[in-house]
Amino acid sequence: MKLSLDTAAKIAEVVGGFAVIVGLLFVGMEIRGNTIAQQFTATQVLVSEYNDAISSINDKDFICIYIRATQDFKSLPQADKIRFSILMQPVFRTFEQLHYSSLHGTIDQNVYSGLQRQFAAIMAVPGTRQYWEARRDWFGDTFQEYVDEVIAGSQGVEPAGFKNEDCE
Repeated sequence: MKLSLDTAAKIAEVVGGFAVIVGLLFVGMEIRGNTIAQQFTATQVLVSEYNDAISSINDKDFICIYIRATQDFKSLPQADKIRFSILMQPVFRTFEQLHYSSLHGTIDQNVYSGLQRQFAAIMAVPGTRQYWEARRDWFGDTFQEYVDEVIAGSQGVEPAGFKNEDCE
């Protein structure tokens, strides 16, 4: 049986259409896999940056400044305010990047939700709120609004488990 040229063209058109659909499905799967891989990488990088930012708290002298600052940032001597700011600036900058990445869907939302709760706990202590009020202009408007919402949604608490006599 011979196919007419017209019939062969129609069969080729159907096969070609099917091939395009299969190709688009494959490309879609590849894009999805790439997106997940990029979210994973971005999440790892930002969490690593956060861990690096807080690692200086391990120093005994620095933990004492941290304890005093979270209790009352305003009453610190100027040198200790600067040291506390050196710690908190990269912490806040990392949280700012995490927030923007979340808004754009470039990080894992499950990891971000845990970090949000951690950030809310950081913002619940009086000294951190005082620090924020003194340094808020260092950060973008969108992040300032976000931090203000975090503060408004939480009740202030006293820093738990730390006493100044631990550092004397």
